[in-house]
Amino acid sequence: MLKSTSSLLASGLLAVLHTLTAACGSTAEPADSELEPRRIAVLMPLADDGGGLPNLEWAIENINAAGGVADRPLALDYFDPDASDLRELAAELADDDEHVAVIGPAGSAALAAVADLFIDADKPIISTTSTSDDLLRAYGGEGAIWRTRESDIAQTELLVRYARGGGANRITLLTSLDVAGYTFFSWFGFFARELGFADADVEIVPFGSGEPCDAQLLEALDTEPDLLFVAPGTPEELECVARRLPPQGMPRPRVVFADTGLDPYALADLGAVAYGLEGFTGAGDEGFEAAFRERFPGDRLAPHGPSEYDAALLVAYGLERSGGEGGARLIEGMKRAVDGRAPLAAAGPDAAGIAATLASLRAGESPALVGASGPLEFEPELYMDLVASTFAHYSVGEGGLTTDERFSTADPSFLTSHGAFVRPSGAPPDVDQSTWSPAVAKTDTWALIAALSSGFANYRHQSDALQQYRLLREAGVEDDHIVLILADDLVDDPANNLLGEIRNAPEGEDLYAGAEIDYRLGLSANDLAKIITGEVSATTPTVLSPSASSDVYVYIAGHGGTDGIPIGAETAEDGIFGGGGEVFSPDLLRESLCALAAEDRRRRAVVVIESCYSGVFGDASYGGIERGCGDGDGELPLEGVALLTAANGREVSYAGAYDGQIPAWVNDAFSRNLADNLALDPERSLADVYADTYRATAGSHPSVYNLAHAGPLSQVRVGELFAP
Repeated sequence: MLKSTSSLLASGLLAVLHTLTAACGSTAEPADSELEPRRIAVLMPLADDGGGLPNLEWAIENINAAGGVADRPLALDYFDPDASDLRELAAELADDDEHVAVIGPAGSAALAAVADLFIDADKPIISTTSTSDDLLRAYGGEGAIWRTRESDIAQTELLVRYARGGGANRITLLTSLDVAGYTFFSWFGFFARELGFADADVEIVPFGSGEPCDAQLLEALDTEPDLLFVAPGTPEELECVARRLPPQGMPRPRVVFADTGLDPYALADLGAVAYGLEGFTGAGDEGFEAAFRERFPGDRLAPHGPSEYDAALLVAYGLERSGGEGGARLIEGMKRAVDGRAPLAAAGPDAAGIAATLASLRAGESPALVGASGPLEFEPELYMDLVASTFAHYSVGEGGLTTDERFSTADPSFLTSHGAFVRPSGAPPDVDQSTWSPAVAKTDTWALIAALSSGFANYRHQSDALQQYRLLREAGVEDDHIVLILADDLVDDPANNLLGEIRNAPEGEDLYAGAEIDYRLGLSANDLAKIITGEVSATTPTVLSPSASSDVYVYIAGHGGTDGIPIGAETAEDGIFGGGGEVFSPDLLRESLCALAAEDRRRRAVVVIESCYSGVFGDASYGGIERGCGDGDGELPLEGVALLTAANGREVSYAGAYDGQIPAWVNDAFSRNLADNLALDPERSLADVYADTYRATAGSHPSVYNLAHAGPLSQVRVGELFAP
């Protein structure tokens, strides 16, 4: 439903502009008020008092006072997404000719729900609140999707750096798994490893969906961290933690709240229960914040206020570059505008700075843009997100909420300052730590390829498994030597726009045709172990049947947690909490491999695990393969077994590429990098494959386990392992 600050559709442009500026307490009007304005749709509710969003209105006033853009003023039309179906409303705005751009909607989930509409329509939509890294990976480079924010990857690094700089030795993250907290959940373990924390000193505890925070908070406190970070997804989670913590003065760690889009003043408003709590909040340019306090005395600067202001500036500067044209021309104009790097003496977010910037753009120059949140520089090639942002640290006390230090992610010491998607630094581990070599020549290869998740949302797990299956078949391994396990619920899912097909890359070839699937999900965890060990039963008629001269290759993908991979899991939360079916655990994998060794029924074994926390399948403390075989820990090491995992035991494994035609995430980053390297050259060694996969995978540290007994991987050729 269309709304306005008072009456944006009242007759006469003068009345319209008067309404826009009066809402912000100004009577300034553009010099040429006879021209029809270019209109921007705001897909967000009005302010609590029923007026327009103050920071957007303020920006529009300053733009129009500078003469507008391309000789015409700008005007805002408000559309309340809560008053009608969001996607239906967004579809109308994407296709109309009245509005050159859309600002909103609020939050990453809402933006994800409508993004494809604006990509298809070539109309820019600018979010002022979305910070999920999933959206940057999905839509970065598409052109139509913009955010006047930086993704939470950088803030996650900031949190870990803050702990490191403050001398913390043990750190814990208590986080939601919804869109507000998932980036923190995903990147916390990675940055902890990068910044020198030992894996044993890092814990991640997720909130349970729809549950009180008590159990999870107690679990987080039981890890005895020096510093506890909290990334709540809802106001209820924020308040629950504040009220359930031991009161100030009692033994408790320092507690720091991440900026997950919730108003930090919500903590201060809780009173004494929040005393001593800390947090970070997005901060704007200090001059802008001072101007806001002067203009709106007594008002709190909304956490997204600077981003709202900058969204209007971004559209205005893009329109000036596009000659006032919308659509693809405006998108290109926005790109050209933000690419400007020429210093401008009067640059800034105030009225004088806006006027100077617009004048420079009209003159054909390429000025560096400066907004309320700082420099308006966007990710190279991706454009969608700001490359850097500023955060203010706050604390809550008797005087309310006070801020002290400010931190800029533009600091070159930040890993994210060199690009949003950070890859492991330093060299990959040495994979030639043992001298073991097989006693006999190889005769054949047996393989188990399994995707243990289900549901269309987990498309990538089955497509990764099919890609591994394709590699083996192309290398000459016969179907009767491969056991393929899939839920097989993708090709006829109504959500699949390419019915009958499964891809592993955007616009890639179909991998489903010709695949011989041996089992649909419905297996137990013990059934999976039986297939590996070759135990034929009523539920496992098709199994691996290796001999002493066989190489065994196992690839398993799914949602994982510290207990292993649940069979049939549909969500990351299922993986963490063991939802779905039975859990295929590190113990079961290790015991299966030990059984093969005890019966002398394999020559060499290479196992690949694609899941979050996949390192637990190697870690002896979780029952992983480095524990060895026998009654005592490690008394019989697993000689000739190498385990490659997508992540260590504290990290998440990332989805890789998004295909909007399907639409789905079609691969996992680690698995696709691994497959590409395996397919590159059969003469390459597993050491080379691992090293290149390690360097290419963002957000996790692909790991190799059992190196003390695996034999030198530099001497194992891909062609040897995959030979029939």
